[in-house]
Amino acid sequence: MRTQATQSLTERDRRWGLLNKAMAEHDLDALIFCANDYRGHKGSLRYVADYNLCHKAGNAVMFRDEEPALVLQGSLVGARKPSTGWVTDYRFPGTTAQGLVDALAMRRKFERIGVIGMGQVMKVDEYRALTEAYPRCRFVDFSKQFELIRAVKSEYELVGAEESAHILDQCFSRLLEVVRPGITEREVAAEMHRTGHLVGGEDPIFLSMHTDEQNEHSHSTFDTPRDRVLTPHDVHTFSFEMIGPRGYWTELARMVTFARPTELTARMAKAVTDGINGGAAAMKPGVTPGDVQRKVLDGVQAAGATSSYWSGHSLGLDVIEDPMIGLDVVEDPTQSRGLPLEQGMVITLHPMVSDVSAIGSGYMSDTFIVDGDRSRKLSEHPTGLYRISRGEVTVS
Repeated sequence: MRTQATQSLTERDRRWGLLNKAMAEHDLDALIFCANDYRGHKGSLRYVADYNLCHKAGNAVMFRDEEPALVLQGSLVGARKPSTGWVTDYRFPGTTAQGLVDALAMRRKFERIGVIGMGQVMKVDEYRALTEAYPRCRFVDFSKQFELIRAVKSEYELVGAEESAHILDQCFSRLLEVVRPGITEREVAAEMHRTGHLVGGEDPIFLSMHTDEQNEHSHSTFDTPRDRVLTPHDVHTFSFEMIGPRGYWTELARMVTFARPTELTARMAKAVTDGINGGAAAMKPGVTPGDVQRKVLDGVQAAGATSSYWSGHSLGLDVIEDPMIGLDVVEDPTQSRGLPLEQGMVITLHPMVSDVSAIGSGYMSDTFIVDGDRSRKLSEHPTGLYRISRGEVTVS
């Protein structure tokens, strides 16, 4: 029987093998992984070294067919190292820029180096230091290629996604026990954070959304939980994102109300539910993200609602990864739109819908694994509008 430690090292070797293969195919001598503690910009460091950056910024340098070296800010010298022991070379230089220059100096000759996070993460002073120290070396953005490498998850990684989905399910179950008119968003969040951490979760992102007549754009706002008091007739959307022990993200969001929902509220919830179900049914190997998005829109529009041009994305060690589920790019022009889905991808669908009159809105999210000729939903909670009344929970 393989131990968890053995599985972890096998996964490490699998990833390093993919990275070395990519370096050989693209004629690269090394890779530089750039990360910061924003939850969408630190997954590359965990991918290559199983290091979950807890603060500030960090990097890894990996020469072809060699163990990577971690180049971390000096203030992280006291940070805990992972017990898996994937790498042995930890460096804490006076400046990260000089640390990267010194890490490359381990080799006398190199001509092309790929940088993961060059456009979105690498600092300008680091880039300048590298190009000034090594003017004959070509530093190329390797971010898009890295997304292709990590898009399909291994069995080890899929177990990690299932772990985090289980954690989110426990959080939402606890929410259904405590949420009521008169409680504040902050009180709900306290229970969610407590529950998530007790069952192995880390790095939580907990958002609270509600209809807001002062918002002229869509009448729906979201933010981290504040002191706002929940009222009987509001529709509250509680959105959870969290990693489990292996570092993998999943998402779960549901709409919750207390009083009998209006026709508009029920229709917006149905539009979201039908959009997610339509997209999930379309997520099969070989299908493009655009095809999935069109199925999402079909379900949304059939309920008399509209939705944005994108409705989801892949996730893994970062909370947003390629491919994006949509008809257009989302902020980053390097993101993949036409990349066909493959078995083993983890995709979250989260359409934001609005009534054609722009009065009502709705939002939910579910995470799926593309599994053979279908997709497999990870949450055990039905997708739909939850109503809590007289101590009972109904879903429609």
